[in-house]
Amino acid sequence: MLTQTRTDSDVSTAILSAGERAFAEFGYAGASMRGIARDAGVNQAMIAYYFGSKEGLLHAIMRRRSSFVNAQRDIRLAALRTKGQPTVDDLIEAFLAPLIELATDEEQGGYSYVKMLAVFTHSVDEVAKRVIAENFDGIARRFTDAFREIEPQMTESDAIRAYLLSLGAGIAAVGIAGRAGRMSGQYDHPDTAKLLRAVVAFSSAGVRALMHRD
Repeated sequence: MLTQTRTDSDVSTAILSAGERAFAEFGYAGASMRGIARDAGVNQAMIAYYFGSKEGLLHAIMRRRSSFVNAQRDIRLAALRTKGQPTVDDLIEAFLAPLIELATDEEQGGYSYVKMLAVFTHSVDEVAKRVIAENFDGIARRFTDAFREIEPQMTESDAIRAYLLSLGAGIAAVGIAGRAGRMSGQYDHPDTAKLLRAVVAFSSAGVRALMHRD
């Protein structure tokens, strides 16, 4: 392994990317440090050198992507607020667009990250649950509060369901192409903008139903 010919930045980025792929495929408990090292082209000791432990690597992987995604969400939410009260569609697009755009950007390699989120969101592993909460509960609360500003009678529980169900639709949307193609040889494989519009249309109808139910 020729790690000595690579810069620190190159090595750490390779480890982060390999770890992301492993956690997406096997979950936190199932991912192997040996396998991550092999995929990154380093020896296992290098992971400990850069990230300390398996959990430290996970935190670094999550911070690398979530800080960018959440910053974009905050920027979009702030921009909406300056224009007045946002619509349901506006809010859903604001928190799903950064994720879907990252997931469909092949140069940034964000698909594995979104796949990892899907695995971790439903994981019973305490480390996975804690990392998800630390990175995303804050931004989620800002959007659930925004839903309730549109409809003050909406309960907190329904606002949380609205956010999480919409998020689930967004995560699922970036991974359906394979199955959709098998279901229909004429599936249109939409570009990012078209995919986002479809998810927003689908999710916003559900959110409005939760806002106005008895």
